[in-house]
Amino acid sequence: MSKLRKSSKQKLYAGCVGAGIVGIIFAGYLMINTHQMNEVRKQAEVDAELKWKAYEQEQRTAKKGWAVIRDISPGEQITSNDLKAVTVPGSQAPANLVADKNKASSTTAKIELKKGSVLTSAMMTDDEPTPKDLRNRELKVVVLPNSLKQGDEVDIRIQFPTGQDYILLSKKKISRLEGPIVWVTLNEQEILSFSSAIVDAYLHKASIYALTYVDPQFQPKAIPTYPPNAQVLALMNSDPNLIQVAEQKLSKQLRVSLESAIDSSNNVISTPIERSLSEEVAAQQSDTTIEDASGGSKGAGNGYGVGQDHKEQEEILTQGGSSDPYAK
Repeated sequence: MSKLRKSSKQKLYAGCVGAGIVGIIFAGYLMINTHQMNEVRKQAEVDAELKWKAYEQEQRTAKKGWAVIRDISPGEQITSNDLKAVTVPGSQAPANLVADKNKASSTTAKIELKKGSVLTSAMMTDDEPTPKDLRNRELKVVVLPNSLKQGDEVDIRIQFPTGQDYILLSKKKISRLEGPIVWVTLNEQEILSFSSAIVDAYLHKASIYALTYVDPQFQPKAIPTYPPNAQVLALMNSDPNLIQVAEQKLSKQLRVSLESAIDSSNNVISTPIERSLSEEVAAQQSDTTIEDASGGSKGAGNGYGVGQDHKEQEEILTQGGSSDPYAK
């Protein structure tokens, strides 16, 4: 019986020792786990504090911008109804972010804008959308300044032998320049006005010339003053080839004057409009003197043309009476 009690006591002691060891191990695990959890919690608190400080910094440096609420195609106008206010974090805000709604509205999209796109100044322009009737027009009957360069902005004017001078096309940018030929963009009304001026210049020996702007960025666009002639427009409608014939004649005359200047000076210099006019006035006075001396001979000319050109002009003028809108 004593042996049984002794064996039970040993087993009890062994169990207690085992339980104690397990308890010690468990307590150690709890301590380590608790320490790790405290470290994780502290790190999480530090991260949260850093994130909060970063958020506060972004809120302090955040910028106001405007985003579009619908898809907008290139060349389409942006209105105030297409915009909504957004806040862009300072670290993500571009330098050219548009913050003023007035600057964002009533502009034209340069590129395709998707819904939600935040506007920058590079995405839009203050220029009006390209008109549907805008076309590139080749001009080869215009006396050009010697210093003209591609990209310059010019007024194209027409000057009559009587001294009358009109603005034909206003502040046109030279998109292309090849010798005496330039290219500009014209709308339908400007094309019609320029065509009328070509016929007017052919019939009345007028000169079409260009003048550059001194400071085109600050100088406003001039107002065209040339009045298209109703009778010339009627002649243009009656004879579709009239414009082409007149342009060819004027181009030929301009080329002759250029070659004459080249021969006399060995330099490529455009004939000044003033010299052309003085020569025309002198020729007119000379022809008038000859006509008076010969008793009004028809072959003497009238200062506006001789030979075949003069006959063609007389035939055109007699189709519907005198087409000079400047004669009193």
